[in-house]
Amino acid sequence: MVALIAGITAFGLLVILIDRFYSVRRRRFEEKVKIAQEQKRRQAEVERLALEESLATRSEDDDEEMIINQVMSSKELDDMPVFKPIFKPLLERAAGILVAIGGLGYVLSAWDVNIGERGNPITGFLDTLMVIFFAWFLYSLVIVYINNQLEEEGELAVADSGEPGEEMSGQSASRLATLLPLLRNVIVALIIVLAGMIILSNMGVDIAPLFAGAGVIGLAVGFGAQTLIRDIFSGGFFLFDDAFRKGEYIELGQIRGTVEKISLRSFQLRHHNGPLHTIPFGEITQLTNYSRDWVMMKLPLRLTYDTDVERVRKLVKKLGQRLLEHPEVGSLFLQPLKSQGVYKMEDSAMIIRVKFMTKPGDQFVTRKVVYAAIRELFEQEGIRFASKEVTVRIEQEEQKQLTDAEKTAVAAAARRVADDEAAQAPAAPADDGP
Repeated sequence: MVALIAGITAFGLLVILIDRFYSVRRRRFEEKVKIAQEQKRRQAEVERLALEESLATRSEDDDEEMIINQVMSSKELDDMPVFKPIFKPLLERAAGILVAIGGLGYVLSAWDVNIGERGNPITGFLDTLMVIFFAWFLYSLVIVYINNQLEEEGELAVADSGEPGEEMSGQSASRLATLLPLLRNVIVALIIVLAGMIILSNMGVDIAPLFAGAGVIGLAVGFGAQTLIRDIFSGGFFLFDDAFRKGEYIELGQIRGTVEKISLRSFQLRHHNGPLHTIPFGEITQLTNYSRDWVMMKLPLRLTYDTDVERVRKLVKKLGQRLLEHPEVGSLFLQPLKSQGVYKMEDSAMIIRVKFMTKPGDQFVTRKVVYAAIRELFEQEGIRFASKEVTVRIEQEEQKQLTDAEKTAVAAAARRVADDEAAQAPAAPADDGP
């Protein structure tokens, strides 16, 4: 009865102390959030006024490079951190378990059991209970903290993986969301091994030969599995160098895809057509990441030779400013749509190229909207797109009307020549200039 009453009292006091501790932390946290939110609102208002002033003072023919779309949205403004007492339930459970173990020790001592005697099985049992408790506490501490970090990074939430079959669709994970699962597995394995060693030592097992055997096995593995060791070390350096993250679209030689899973030795790439590639880290010689920071989208437009290039430039520039206010994709533009002028001259068309900047993965959504807006704008302004044409000149002494069979033969011959020229044309480089 004494142990029960004292245990309930001690547990209640510990719960009250934990609750008071987190109440103080919550109050301080909310005060800091209010101050930060007010500063953020003031900064957003200053940036909005500065951008409006910049747009008002720019002349119509001003050809400055680009204006970054930095105005803070209301959603981003209200997206402030929320206080989460993530360790409070764990500390309350740990307090209950610790009080229960202390009460058990008190009862055993009241029954004249010498729980401090060396070699006593009850002492070994209590020591084992304490080791298991501390191992469980450390394990739960690591799991709760890392899972909370992953949730904040968006790893455990339902992520937007994009449309299946589209390149670079969806959003990539952050660097923490990529490294923390690997770190969690390593720490959990270390806790289990150390707890097991301590428990074996308390049971009277000599663990020195286990360490010696582990050293010999490690040496044998080091000599016999050099490729495995190379893969693990290469992967560690690639990950700590932040070469790629989970969810990013990368290219390795002839293989490309989205990073789906990362382990200590290898990682898996999902091609946008469906195949899943598993690549050991040690096989990576060159890596191209398509999902970092920003991407510049360049769209060629085939227009007729009677098109006024300067008029097209002004129209595209105004369209780019209007698209910044688009309800769906306006916030995705890092730099607005802009004309780059005449890019190439062909037999039947003049190629004018436009470009805009977005975050990786957003360029395909914005491209659809940009193409539709350009088509509608050009149709309203009377700007015509050029069709591909092939001119055939027939040399003969007498001019005569061609029959249907002769017209078909001429068209087939022209098509054959056009196809041969297209097949022999060199492939376009990945980066064809600014």
